[in-house]
Amino acid sequence: MKGITEKNLDRPAIGLSLLVVLAVSGFFLNDPDSAINIAGDIFTLIAYNFGTPILWYAFGLVVIAVYFICSKYGHIRMGNEKPEFSTFAYITMMALAGVGSGTVYWAFLEWSYYIKTPPFNITPDTVEATEWAVTYSLHHWGITAWAIYAITAIPVMYSFYIRKNRSLKLSDIIMSMMKNPTAAKCIGRTIDILYPIAIVFSLIIVLALGVPIISAAVSLLLGIEDTLMLKVSMIAIVAALLTLSSFLGIEKGMQKISSYGTYFVVGLALYLLLFGPTQFILENTSSSVAIWAQNFIKMSLYTDAIEQAKFPQSWTAYFWAYWMIFIPLMCVFVTKVSKGRTIREVIVCMIGGGTAGIAALFSIVGSFMMKTQLDGKVAISQIVSEGQASQAIVNSIGTLPLSSIVLVVFIISTFLLLVTTMDGSVFTVACNTQKTLDENANPSTPLKIFWCLVIVAIPTVFIIVNAPVSSMQSAILIFALPLLALTSFMLYKVFGYMREDYGHLTALEIQQMHQLESSVEKSSEKAGGTQAAPALNQLGEQQNL
Repeated sequence: MKGITEKNLDRPAIGLSLLVVLAVSGFFLNDPDSAINIAGDIFTLIAYNFGTPILWYAFGLVVIAVYFICSKYGHIRMGNEKPEFSTFAYITMMALAGVGSGTVYWAFLEWSYYIKTPPFNITPDTVEATEWAVTYSLHHWGITAWAIYAITAIPVMYSFYIRKNRSLKLSDIIMSMMKNPTAAKCIGRTIDILYPIAIVFSLIIVLALGVPIISAAVSLLLGIEDTLMLKVSMIAIVAALLTLSSFLGIEKGMQKISSYGTYFVVGLALYLLLFGPTQFILENTSSSVAIWAQNFIKMSLYTDAIEQAKFPQSWTAYFWAYWMIFIPLMCVFVTKVSKGRTIREVIVCMIGGGTAGIAALFSIVGSFMMKTQLDGKVAISQIVSEGQASQAIVNSIGTLPLSSIVLVVFIISTFLLLVTTMDGSVFTVACNTQKTLDENANPSTPLKIFWCLVIVAIPTVFIIVNAPVSSMQSAILIFALPLLALTSFMLYKVFGYMREDYGHLTALEIQQMHQLESSVEKSSEKAGGTQAAPALNQLGEQQNL
């Protein structure tokens, strides 16, 4: 494995990225009022003024996903070898890297916001508003969200596995697609610098959402005060697990942590289903899925042009923009773990598996929390409006039988989700700041440990001084528009590459070309070994050209 050497380390990118991160962080810490105003202006610019293009962009990715699933290009395999990970491990790693601990917060509480600010000019706090609440949670964490990651990863995967561009740096991939070398170099270096900045600021929010939830649960479990020292202790545990996982690598570290995290999350959801208000959960889930299926296109493209209540801009466009911030992270990470998968498998696993898992989680957890409020056990909406969201979650869990055991499972689940998200981030930032990866496309371990420390340290400062993290969540949306433009360009180029490399082949020829060795041997035995070879030779001639 390559170590950190002066030649192999992208020192300018690291230095400039850290300088900008420290400068912006210092501004947020020293002048929070001005920071809040600027963040509000950025939110208005992105979500309100560019909300409609963002909605169309996201919906367009869903259409492209359907195209790839049905198209002959869906048979293209990312490396003609057996997948590294089982389908279960593959789905869980991608799902937990993409959503992480933020899932816990929004699964428990997102519905409560929609009851107070419902879509389609529905009167707040009514039966109709309540019926739409979990439905919109499913929409914001379902098909479209996963299409954003699955489809934008295709250009990176195609470049790495098919075009043999042996770099996982997003800048190198985009530079290889541009004809003008001067413009390519300028854009490439800009990406190198901005990429770590976007990831670090995004993880400030991830930690800021996850750590208070964990500390509140530990406080209730142990009967101790939820102090700053307790929060810092939780961060220290996260840092230790993150460093250990980064040291072990994706194959031995993140794979196991994500699998364990999934087991605990599934266990928690099943317990809520079986020992919570089971009938209400099932009925509300059925209703929510039905409303979602019936109104998917409306929810995707509705802009409220007449009434101008701004629900689509404030929520749907915001969520799509926020998911887009993690596109660089997920592009690289999905490429790394998708070796041996076809494009169709990647899309189906990400969109199908991710949506099914998240829909089940949000339906069960959201319905449980909603029933807890409807029965008057916990005034969840009021507690959330008072800024005590973490307390609303742990108080609701406290209404369950064997609540102490449930809290333990909840704490472990949140820890593992948090570490998985951050581990994926550490890997991709390290890839971006190392010039040459090792033979297995991994960055050096010391560089990953360095980014572990940076990624944990800066959010810790924000939490200690109680800085306006919610404003940071709005401010980072500024990265969404450049990413929209870059990924659109990359998709345009990769469609051209596919037509060039595979356009003259039929679906059957592409499928035979990308069969795994065991499958090729079986089909050769049946067909006398005459069908697959011509197609493989044809592709080899194209790539040599």
